[in-house]
Amino acid sequence: MSVLGSGSISPFLAADSFEMPDEGESPAASAPPGPAAYESPFLRSYLRDGEDPAVDPEAEEFAAFLAELYEPGLDDALLRLAGEAAAEHAELESGDGGAVYTDPAAVRQLMDDRYAPLVRELESAIDAVAEAGGERALHAMDENEVDTLFEAFAAPPGGHPPGSPSFEFLFGIGNVLKKVAKGAVGLAKRGLKVVANLALGPLLAKLKPIAVALLRKAVAAGLKWLPEGLRPYAQKLAERLPLLGAGESETRDDTGRETVDATGDVRELQAEFGMRAADTVFADTEAAMDRPGAEYAREADRAAVRPDPVAELDRARERFIAELGAAEDGTDLTPQLEQFLPAALPVLKLALKLTGGRSVLVKTLAKFVAPLIRRFVGPTAAAALSRALVDAGLRLIHLEAGPEDERQAAGAAMASVVEDTVRGVAALPEHILADDTLLEGFVLEAFEQAAARNLPQILTEATYQDRPELREDLTLRGAWLPKPLRGRHRYRKYTRIPWVTVSPYQAAHIGTFCGLNLGDTLRSRLGYAPGAPVRARMHLYEAVPGTTLDSIMRGEGLEDPEGELSETPALHPLTPDAAALLLGEPALGEEAEARYMDGQLLGVGQRLYYLEAADAGGAAAADPGGALAAQPVAAPAPAARHTRAPASRPGRVRINLGCTDDTLRTELYLTEAEAQRLAAGLRQGRQAGQLLAPLIRPLRRRIRAALTGHRLRIVHGAVPPGAGAAALRTLPAGALNRLAATVEEALTRGLATLLKDHRDAFTAATEAPEDGATVRVVLKAAPVLARVRSALDGRPERPGRPAAPAAMDVTVTAGHATHRR
Repeated sequence: MSVLGSGSISPFLAADSFEMPDEGESPAASAPPGPAAYESPFLRSYLRDGEDPAVDPEAEEFAAFLAELYEPGLDDALLRLAGEAAAEHAELESGDGGAVYTDPAAVRQLMDDRYAPLVRELESAIDAVAEAGGERALHAMDENEVDTLFEAFAAPPGGHPPGSPSFEFLFGIGNVLKKVAKGAVGLAKRGLKVVANLALGPLLAKLKPIAVALLRKAVAAGLKWLPEGLRPYAQKLAERLPLLGAGESETRDDTGRETVDATGDVRELQAEFGMRAADTVFADTEAAMDRPGAEYAREADRAAVRPDPVAELDRARERFIAELGAAEDGTDLTPQLEQFLPAALPVLKLALKLTGGRSVLVKTLAKFVAPLIRRFVGPTAAAALSRALVDAGLRLIHLEAGPEDERQAAGAAMASVVEDTVRGVAALPEHILADDTLLEGFVLEAFEQAAARNLPQILTEATYQDRPELREDLTLRGAWLPKPLRGRHRYRKYTRIPWVTVSPYQAAHIGTFCGLNLGDTLRSRLGYAPGAPVRARMHLYEAVPGTTLDSIMRGEGLEDPEGELSETPALHPLTPDAAALLLGEPALGEEAEARYMDGQLLGVGQRLYYLEAADAGGAAAADPGGALAAQPVAAPAPAARHTRAPASRPGRVRINLGCTDDTLRTELYLTEAEAQRLAAGLRQGRQAGQLLAPLIRPLRRRIRAALTGHRLRIVHGAVPPGAGAAALRTLPAGALNRLAATVEEALTRGLATLLKDHRDAFTAATEAPEDGATVRVVLKAAPVLARVRSALDGRPERPGRPAAPAAMDVTVTAGHATHRR
């Protein structure tokens, strides 16, 4: 029996449920999918069935070399460079009153011209190092000599201001090339590979095209933000290191639905570059050393001309919205859906699991979706939906919206419903996709969730009382609309902008990106005192295909003038916990997977918020039209007057697990406030224990964030660059806790040693002009790493005699030195 013809009809399809609220009553939006679960994509081991543990020595050496190339600051530089390219591309696309989709070839040429000077600067810097190194043989050099030669990258040419994307890219790529050169020197001294008889100049000449291709691919990524176009290196790495296995990298939420990246992960470009550089150094012949650069240059050429599925979706959406606007009441839009859906499928990664592939899937989905949206089609329904959107706050986020914009908003809302319905069906199992009687019910469920997410409150109150899951909140009564309304939809924004007061206790318990809590970022970005409440307007956003944090910041005019604070998020994940504590409406939040919590990569449908803080005296920006005055969260009492300190960087921990030599390397960045408190305590003669005790809780939080995020490196033949956190999740239960305890012990012992035995060095670092201090602790022959290595090798842990305490080296450096190695 057809679900649409049965008694289980959706309230959204009932004619008597589409009622406008009484005048003065404002509508709202709806309910998100449930919380997400993360599965590790690296469930791998060295062991083959029936074989003893064994590692190919060359594969182990290659993996260790590759891991040492990672440069933390380069990831951020690549992301910001891609964001800059995306912003400039958007300006080329945009015209007065709508989208002007320029010729792709012309856009590519304009972008090539725009970044040609940066390419020349990169080539010049590499040539300067090569010329200074001349024909000096690698085996005759040492690391200090390499450091001296690479000073050309310390002050890149071109006059780029420190902190700019171009400056940070040149600085970061210089550090990686320096690491490649140092690694090649080490191999040459041992007489390994072709590099044993090679000079530095010829080596850099072979690495230069790889560096240039990296720059071009970063710019291409910004133009296209392909979810799948940045991932060929994983297969190539598996070919180079066969012990990695084939491995699937699919993640799903608790409904079994695949999660979808909003963009490609630009950080993978650094791993791609590192693999090409390592392939060059490990080549068997000098002629073979030229191949990685040539192949990577061809990949960059292909990336520049690869079709952009997000742009195709934008164009198809605009056509569909126009067709909605031109349709008569009750028109069957099956043909229009058959034209629109093919553009949504590639972006949402809808697997073509049905026999016959895409065409069968498109026709099946169009057949089921068309009846669901029919009663929203035509002038009568569009006018009602437009009025509902205006009542829900359309003009609060689109200040100049006129009648034509209101009609556009109604069409855009319905296009969003269709896209989110398709996303809800995107990863259903094959047996459901292949059975129309099952699929129809799942499509209806996905449609209801999508309508609840994207439409204002258009149903009767009695309906919502009977089906409370069909709306998201009781108090704000807003709706999610795309920005901009025309052309490329960069993100969605909630039409209500409520006032909130964030107490220090709430701030301490609301998590945000990078393992920080909201209090950390309020202090570091806005300079609020730890005990001060914060009064702010809360802007809410949702990611769509192509959304980045940078695109929201630019679209909202929130560009960060503090380039050095780029690691400190201005936007925060709107999780159910955050929505409950700040708004009292948990359903407005959306669970986010661990891989979307590092402040760089977003998932489609992920929600975020920005706090537009009042001034230091609690004064507020005007509430437009008094629209929020009657809401329970609106216009809280002014917070007590407080003084903001200068913005600063938040505390961080980085961890390097050297499984090849059992060396644990940790770096702790102490914030300026933390470093000064410790220094003041030393001057007062306080004991180390008294000084360290208040640091333990934030230290544990930072360690846990490092072990589960991208500030962890594992040097081991089975762990690709950037996969450290995923690899740890494959270890036996309790291993992560033991490792966290070891890191905590290393850092607390190291800090205690500094405070007790090296007071002068520590206080000197805190008196330097740089903010904060970086403490490095190195544990050699750390027993825990032998256990980690055995687990990654697939060997059982064997009991033995208690190990002797590991040898420890401790140093302190002024400022944030973790990415300036």
